[in-house]
Amino acid sequence: MGVPHAIGRLTLRAHSEFQRVFAAKTRLFRNGLGLCYRKASGVEFRFGVSIPKRFGKAVERNKVRRRLKEIVRISSTLPDSAEIVFCVSKPCCELTYEILKETCDWAFARISRVKLPDPAVSAC
Repeated sequence: MGVPHAIGRLTLRAHSEFQRVFAAKTRLFRNGLGLCYRKASGVEFRFGVSIPKRFGKAVERNKVRRRLKEIVRISSTLPDSAEIVFCVSKPCCELTYEILKETCDWAFARISRVKLPDPAVSAC
Protein backbone atom coordinates (compact mmCIF):
# COMPACT_ATOMS: atom_id res chain seq x y z
CA MET A 1 0.00 0.00 0.00
CA GLY A 2 1.32 3.42 -0.93
CA VAL A 3 1.96 6.39 1.26
CA PRO A 4 -1.18 8.52 1.64
CA HIS A 5 -0.86 11.91 -0.04
CA ALA A 6 -2.61 15.20 0.59
CA ILE A 7 -4.84 15.17 -2.50
CA GLY A 8 -5.51 18.93 -2.39
CA ARG A 9 -1.91 19.78 -3.23
CA LEU A 10 -1.78 17.29 -6.08
CA THR A 11 -4.71 18.48 -8.16
CA LEU A 12 -4.75 20.62 -11.28
CA ARG A 13 -7.40 23.28 -10.88
CA ALA A 14 -6.99 26.20 -13.28
CA HIS A 15 -8.05 26.03 -16.92
CA SER A 16 -4.53 27.07 -17.96
CA GLU A 17 -3.04 24.09 -16.11
CA PHE A 18 -5.30 21.68 -18.00
CA GLN A 19 -4.52 23.38 -21.32
CA ARG A 20 -0.77 23.09 -20.66
CA VAL A 21 -1.16 19.32 -20.24
CA PHE A 22 -3.39 19.00 -23.34
CA ALA A 23 -0.87 21.02 -25.39
CA ALA A 24 1.84 18.41 -24.71
CA LYS A 25 -0.15 16.01 -26.96
CA THR A 26 0.97 12.86 -25.16
CA ARG A 27 -1.94 10.51 -24.56
CA LEU A 28 -2.70 6.95 -23.47
CA PHE A 29 -6.04 5.14 -23.82
CA ARG A 30 -7.37 1.97 -22.24
CA ASN A 31 -10.80 0.70 -21.11
CA GLY A 32 -12.51 3.99 -21.98
CA LEU A 33 -10.09 5.98 -19.84
CA GLY A 34 -7.85 8.48 -21.59
CA LEU A 35 -4.81 9.96 -19.91
CA CYS A 36 -3.17 13.10 -21.21
CA TYR A 37 0.17 13.74 -19.58
CA ARG A 38 3.08 16.13 -19.58
CA LYS A 39 6.54 15.33 -18.26
CA ALA A 40 8.90 18.13 -17.30
CA SER A 41 11.82 18.52 -14.94
CA GLY A 42 11.10 20.48 -11.79
CA VAL A 43 7.42 19.47 -11.84
CA GLU A 44 5.99 17.33 -9.07
CA PHE A 45 3.21 14.80 -9.72
CA ARG A 46 -0.15 16.51 -10.17
CA PHE A 47 -3.42 15.33 -11.69
CA GLY A 48 -6.82 16.53 -12.79
CA VAL A 49 -10.04 14.83 -13.86
CA SER A 50 -12.11 15.80 -16.88
CA ILE A 51 -15.60 14.27 -17.08
CA PRO A 52 -18.11 15.73 -19.56
CA LYS A 53 -21.76 16.21 -18.60
CA ARG A 54 -22.80 13.75 -21.28
CA PHE A 55 -21.15 11.04 -19.13
CA GLY A 56 -24.22 10.99 -16.93
CA LYS A 57 -25.76 12.56 -13.88
CA ALA A 58 -23.62 14.25 -11.23
CA VAL A 59 -23.81 11.19 -8.96
CA GLU A 60 -22.17 9.00 -11.62
CA ARG A 61 -19.53 11.61 -12.47
CA ASN A 62 -18.65 12.14 -8.82
CA LYS A 63 -18.40 8.39 -8.21
CA VAL A 64 -15.76 8.01 -10.92
CA ARG A 65 -13.97 11.17 -9.73
CA ARG A 66 -13.85 9.83 -6.14
CA ARG A 67 -12.53 6.46 -7.35
CA LEU A 68 -9.73 8.10 -9.36
CA LYS A 69 -8.75 10.33 -6.44
CA GLU A 70 -8.58 7.28 -4.14
CA ILE A 71 -6.48 5.35 -6.68
CA VAL A 72 -4.00 8.23 -6.83
CA ARG A 73 -4.00 8.56 -3.04
CA ILE A 74 -3.08 4.93 -2.35
CA SER A 75 -0.89 4.31 -5.42
CA SER A 76 2.76 3.49 -4.81
CA THR A 77 3.70 3.81 -8.49
CA LEU A 78 2.98 7.48 -9.21
CA PRO A 79 5.26 8.81 -11.95
CA ASP A 80 7.72 11.54 -10.98
CA SER A 81 7.81 14.89 -12.78
CA ALA A 82 4.42 14.40 -14.47
CA GLU A 83 1.12 16.20 -14.73
CA ILE A 84 -1.80 13.96 -15.73
CA VAL A 85 -5.38 14.66 -16.78
CA PHE A 86 -7.78 11.71 -16.63
CA CYS A 87 -10.27 12.05 -19.51
CA VAL A 88 -13.23 9.85 -18.65
CA SER A 89 -15.62 8.55 -21.32
CA LYS A 90 -18.93 6.71 -21.09
CA PRO A 91 -17.50 3.12 -21.01
CA CYS A 92 -15.88 3.93 -17.64
CA CYS A 93 -19.36 3.92 -16.11
CA GLU A 94 -19.39 0.10 -16.13
CA LEU A 95 -15.81 -0.37 -14.88
CA THR A 96 -15.30 -1.76 -11.41
CA TYR A 97 -12.85 -0.17 -9.00
CA GLU A 98 -10.38 -3.03 -9.55
CA ILE A 99 -10.36 -2.64 -13.34
CA LEU A 100 -10.01 1.13 -13.01
CA LYS A 101 -7.08 0.64 -10.62
CA GLU A 102 -5.37 -1.84 -12.98
CA THR A 103 -5.80 0.63 -15.85
CA CYS A 104 -4.30 3.47 -13.82
CA ASP A 105 -1.39 1.31 -12.63
CA TRP A 106 -0.69 0.32 -16.25
CA ALA A 107 -0.74 3.98 -17.30
CA PHE A 108 1.46 5.10 -14.37
CA ALA A 109 4.03 2.45 -15.31
CA ARG A 110 4.02 3.56 -18.96
CA ILE A 111 4.38 7.23 -18.01
CA SER A 112 7.19 6.44 -15.55
CA ARG A 113 9.20 4.82 -18.36
CA VAL A 114 9.02 7.96 -20.53
CA LYS A 115 12.21 9.99 -20.34
CA LEU A 116 12.10 13.66 -19.44
CA PRO A 117 12.47 15.97 -22.45
CA ASP A 118 15.95 17.40 -23.04
CA PRO A 119 15.90 21.08 -21.96
CA ALA A 120 18.45 22.01 -24.64
CA VAL A 121 16.15 20.76 -27.41
CA SER A 122 13.01 22.45 -26.04
CA ALA A 123 14.82 25.82 -25.69
CA CYS A 124 15.16 26.14 -29.50
